[in-house]
Amino acid sequence: MRTIMSLLLAAAIALPGCAFVEEDNRPLTTALDELVEPESTAAQVALAPVFIPVGTVTLLADVCVLHPLAVIPDAADDTYEIIWENPSGTYVTQTFLFAPKLICTPVVFGFDWLGRSLFDVD
Repeated sequence: MRTIMSLLLAAAIALPGCAFVEEDNRPLTTALDELVEPESTAAQVALAPVFIPVGTVTLLADVCVLHPLAVIPDAADDTYEIIWENPSGTYVTQTFLFAPKLICTPVVFGFDWLGRSLFDVD
């Protein structure tokens, strides 16, 4: 029981910062919401069997494909700023640091991209 409560608390803390909560990060779902707005409750109930699966697919496409693709340039910019921009030290120092920088680049990019994909980071 304690584990379940801990997981629920962690989800309650993390969920508001998730990327899919922000409307700008889910363009397909937002477009679907704007395209179809049934006025009456009867129309909403009648359209539910169609739009629940369609909405699920668009939300999954937004969360799993479109948003992660959209944050690649930001993650690349962060990686460049963190590792490659404004090197300090002499030419010899930078020569010795080239291999570690080269090894760290995909790791930093991966963590930055994953963080930007999962959470709404500016």
